[in-house]
Amino acid sequence: MSLLPSDLDLDMSELEGRRFTCDPSCGLCCLCQPEVLPNEADWFKRSHPRRLVEKKRPHQHFALALKGGQGACTFLNPSRRCEIYAHRPHYCRQFPFHVYLGRRAQVELDLSCRGVWYGGTEDAMVEGGRMVHDNLDAIRETLQETRDVYREFEANCRDAGIYRPEEALRREVDRRIEMFAELPYLAHVLDLSAEDEEMSLPDAPGGPVDAAELQRSVMEMGLESLAAEDVFSAPVYCDPNWRWNLFLVKDGGLRWAFLNDDGTLDAAKEVDPGKVRLLTPEGEGKGIFLSYMRVLNRRDSMMGYAAYLVDDYGYEDYPSNTYYGVMAATALDLLWRSSLVAHLRGGRLDRAGMIEGIISYDMDRLDAPAIGAFL
Repeated sequence: MSLLPSDLDLDMSELEGRRFTCDPSCGLCCLCQPEVLPNEADWFKRSHPRRLVEKKRPHQHFALALKGGQGACTFLNPSRRCEIYAHRPHYCRQFPFHVYLGRRAQVELDLSCRGVWYGGTEDAMVEGGRMVHDNLDAIRETLQETRDVYREFEANCRDAGIYRPEEALRREVDRRIEMFAELPYLAHVLDLSAEDEEMSLPDAPGGPVDAAELQRSVMEMGLESLAAEDVFSAPVYCDPNWRWNLFLVKDGGLRWAFLNDDGTLDAAKEVDPGKVRLLTPEGEGKGIFLSYMRVLNRRDSMMGYAAYLVDDYGYEDYPSNTYYGVMAATALDLLWRSSLVAHLRGGRLDRAGMIEGIISYDMDRLDAPAIGAFL
């Protein structure tokens, strides 16, 4: 941390107290097709020209080829070791850290990485600080752009008469965070967030909830969050046996399959999503769930996602309604995803079950759009 300049507005609080170790049996990060930066491309063009592919979305760039076009990186060998570790691209080196740039720089930790859950040899604060130090110029340059975006967003909110300070919204969520583990409360918050009037977070559920209707609505929300155009875009869950689980949505049903390194699929079975019972955290699992919700409430990218929605809706909805609704919807989505994993593994949302649910979910959460930028 001493290597970092004091004038950089930087938040690394999510890394405090965390240690991790990358387990080479996992390989989850090798399923994320990394962009090859311009200063890295020459080496790959000289040494491995056939391992580069040109991509046109979201912008024109080079990336490393994937096995079968949808499997692991072509440099991942059968033992799940990287063949070019010393020359791996910036995006590979950065995992499991994400640097979100908005009004400030904030380092977030990808909690889909199994290595961050069980301690280890690497200090997240030290490694995160080193990664920030190595990219200071890019961080400073991008911050100038994202701060302009945030200033424009705030001005638009003020013009529309809907501006509310972000920290005030966070405080309201934090004050009632214990209630976010209760399904009736989450349903009530979602209902209020859809109203035209500006909402405040309630102190209690609004009344009786139709359990069957809530189960159906959350299932539909969960299936929507799992939906993907193709196998490459589908959410991946690396289970305790280091298998890459895919959940493929089709015609309202769910296909559970395993992705092999070479991009082929081993079908496991068809899953009836209607039989996935929506569970709530129990025992130590409740503490794990609430701790994760607190992490989300502190992430600038989460607030940036709510801002993205406010902008997308044309500044017709209050940021408070949008943010509270996003937090409630995220809690329900996580609980359904966790319930799906528990359903397939024969578990509950105790400590172990809740950790598995977050592992299956957080990478998708970090992929959500926001008005800022990830480095």
